[in-house]
Amino acid sequence: YLAKTGDYSYDNMKNAIINGSALASFCVEKFGPERLLKLSNGEVHQRLQQFKSLTQFDIKLT
Repeated sequence: YLAKTGDYSYDNMKNAIINGSALASFCVEKFGPERLLKLSNGEVHQRLQQFKSLTQFDIKLT
């Protein structure tokens, strides 16, 4: 995420942690990274929104 955005600011590092956590949650749905191979952008966006609804962030997710 950080390499993709090229932004190494503190706020973007927080965004990277949130995105990484959301992506990692897909790994528990199948064995290892198998689920990641069939993942769509829509599913990632939806998971980020679900993740956000379970927590409280004062940050705009990108």
